[in-house]
Amino acid sequence: MQANTVYGALHGLQTFSQLCHFNYKSRLIEVHMSPWTITDQPRFSYRGLLIDTSRHYLPLPVIKNVIDSMTYAKLNVLHWHIVDTQSFPLEIPSYPKLWNGAYSASERYTIADAAEIVSYAQKRGINVMAELDVPGHALSW
Repeated sequence: MQANTVYGALHGLQTFSQLCHFNYKSRLIEVHMSPWTITDQPRFSYRGLLIDTSRHYLPLPVIKNVIDSMTYAKLNVLHWHIVDTQSFPLEIPSYPKLWNGAYSASERYTIADAAEIVSYAQKRGINVMAELDVPGHALSW
């Protein structure tokens, strides 16, 4: 395998993993139709997915599952629409009352939560693009 970046290598390994399956009868991992040659590269530099946690709160484990699925599909941008008119679920330490606009106290993201998501995504070759729609879209506060 040849790759220009570590993330290119990750995507190459992802392609290889999709050619493999587990045979439950023999209890072995099998490779389909080998030998083969694959030449692959992304058609677009931005390959993203949007999640809207302002309108629909997602717990951290669910967001991590989304990120893992994105890795499998070789997507590289998670557009995280965090804040909008309906809810302000993000902690802003310098303005602690803002997240009172969340749906509930249990449906909020701390700074540590956001950093954890960014780190989790980065390790999988995914950039997190956070979107905060304020002030015009901030009726929640």
